[in-house]
Formats: sequence, structure tokens, C-alpha cells
Amino acid sequence: MLSTPPAILLDALESSAVSVDEWRAVEPRALELIHETKEGAPTSEVNVYTGKHIRFIEHHSPYHVRRLPSGGVMLATHPSRTLWPLWSDAPFLLGITS
Repeated sequence: MLSTPPAILLDALESSAVSVDEWRAVEPRALELIHETKEGAPTSEVNVYTGKHIRFIEHHSPYHVRRLPSGGVMLATHPSRTLWPLWSDAPFLLGITS
């Protein structure tokens, strides 16, 4: 893997960062609610600290891979999710399974 050109590794990371269907299914409604709240719609408090909600975030929240103008790379995701699956999926996309 170390002999693989950096641009190819970055392409693999970007390909691995694609959101899963479960996240894409709920994201439009979440964005709609955020927009409505900013426009002054009434709000209500919701408990999002349930085990089911946290597990959903841990397994489905999207990864963000950004190439910076300086040549660096920024990887980000929700604080409750680890970046490890992104790192481990990228080599498999390249056929590197060592």
C-alpha cells in the first residue's frame, strides 16, 4: 500500500466515504427541519441520546474527505463515529488486502 501513489489512495478514500442508504433516507427530512427552525418554525425538544439513535449515528453518519489547497487532506465524521471503517475500506477498493 505504501507504494501506491497518494492520488490513488485519496480517490479510494473519497469512494469509500459515500453515504449509506440509511443516512440518505433520513437526511432530507433532517435538512428540512433545520431550515424550518432557522426560518422560525416552532420547535420541540427530542431526546436523541437513546441507544438506538447513537448506534444509528455510529454506523451510518457520513464521512467527509476534502482535499485542501495546501495539498493536505481533511477527514471528518460525526464525533460518535470512528474513521477506522473509512481507512479499512479504502485498500479493499484498490485490491490491497495485505
